[in-house]
Amino acid sequence: MPENARSLIIYVDELFKRVEKSLNEIFRSGLMTPTFDVIRCCLEPLVEITETTEEITIVYDLPFIKDKNAIEIHATPNSLEIDAKFAKPVRFEKWGTVQKGTDFKHFQHTIKKLPAEVIPEKASSRFKQGLLEIRLPKVKPFKIKIE
Repeated sequence: MPENARSLIIYVDELFKRVEKSLNEIFRSGLMTPTFDVIRCCLEPLVEITETTEEITIVYDLPFIKDKNAIEIHATPNSLEIDAKFAKPVRFEKWGTVQKGTDFKHFQHTIKKLPAEVIPEKASSRFKQGLLEIRLPKVKPFKIKIE
């Protein structure tokens, strides 16, 4: 086998190993998780996260939720968790075999690591037409005066 071909094979093999390592890190980090959990009978809602210099805004699509009182939001400086209970269980008969016999009862979503540290006590939220918007103001760096 020519040396160029051997170098190419080694390069491709190393590339595949790097891609595999990166994918394993993504799965372990929780960024790619199933959109449902049949054991806890919950669905994971669609979510959009945007960030400005001042705040992080998170919007959840909660189509089976009618009342804001069915939603619980918990935040820390680094994480966010929501749980929204359906008024009545939802069943998707046309889904795959695992989900077919499940009565889903709520949405649940956790962000284990927010893009920046926030001040949960100053957070605000609103729920309108199935969309939950959460605004989390960011912690601002404090400048220390030198004497």
